[in-house]
Amino acid sequence: MAIQHNIAEGASQYGISFNNAYYRIVTAAVSRQRGSDPKFTVMIDLSAYATSSPNDDTREVDFKRYNANLTDVEAASGSTFLDKCYAWVMAQADMDGSTAA
Repeated sequence: MAIQHNIAEGASQYGISFNNAYYRIVTAAVSRQRGSDPKFTVMIDLSAYATSSPNDDTREVDFKRYNANLTDVEAASGSTFLDKCYAWVMAQADMDGSTAA
């Protein structure tokens, strides 16, 4: 699974736009927080590529990190934890207009 999203010229580290960049989750980790509420959080790291079929040598064109409450991720649609992470990311304001790929 991946997320397709446009990267505007002004938001690109390369000074050019990337239409239909492919974001893939590279890390989705659950952490227990000591003495806080929510007790569990999820760190989601995404790398974006200019191609839909990156390999180990493909350089990323963007990187995003999100921190979410575990309960919010679990409430997202999807049959697996990773599916729920993708759905949660696509619901974020900076990913407005993104589509599942």
